[in-house]
Amino acid sequence: MSLFRMENASVSFGGIKAVRDVSFSVEAGEVFSIIGPNGAGKTTLFNLISRLYDCEGGTLHLRDTDFTNTAAHRI
Repeated sequence: MSLFRMENASVSFGGIKAVRDVSFSVEAGEVFSIIGPNGAGKTTLFNLISRLYDCEGGTLHLRDTDFTNTAAHRI
């Protein structure tokens, strides 16, 4: 069982696809990093996970609980 899992997450701003079909999982005890150049979508990805942005597609799971549509203040 993954500690965190993102499956096919997508978000766009004014027709610009900031994140498209991103999937990964993080296991308990694992060191995980997201790297890339400026403008690659790292902060947008973080804002999807923290629920500041809504996913247009895909799902977010904490352990086995889907929190894709959970409000940010409830997480």
